[in-house]
Amino acid sequence: MRLRTAAVITALTALSLGPTVHAPAQAGQQSALIGGEVCFWPEPEMMGPGGGWCYSGTGYTDVPERIHDHAGSFESRSNDSVFAIDHPSWGGCIYREIRGRDYNMHWMDNRDFGNKIDGVASEKGGCQPG
Repeated sequence: MRLRTAAVITALTALSLGPTVHAPAQAGQQSALIGGEVCFWPEPEMMGPGGGWCYSGTGYTDVPERIHDHAGSFESRSNDSVFAIDHPSWGGCIYREIRGRDYNMHWMDNRDFGNKIDGVASEKGGCQPG
């Protein structure tokens, strides 16, 4: 009975943590759950088909297809930093820090990171600045 109860508690805890984690934290580290959320839109000025998508979890999460390589704007509704992640064709990964309460209404202008984003993470992981 104890094992069954522990399994149910573990499952319920996993469900309450938010988006699916796609990349584990480095050995010995535990990912921190951000407070609040960071939202992305496919077009400038918080517009675009399908509306915004918000990250409010822990670890790494892929962005939806409508945002992938096409985030026209973002707004942080958190005091915590998160990291926009890109996996370039040459391999590895690069990140761009999004600081708490930051926003950019034209993130794809001037070749900014909005045209590279693949996912969002609560940590840099093994990625390089980009």
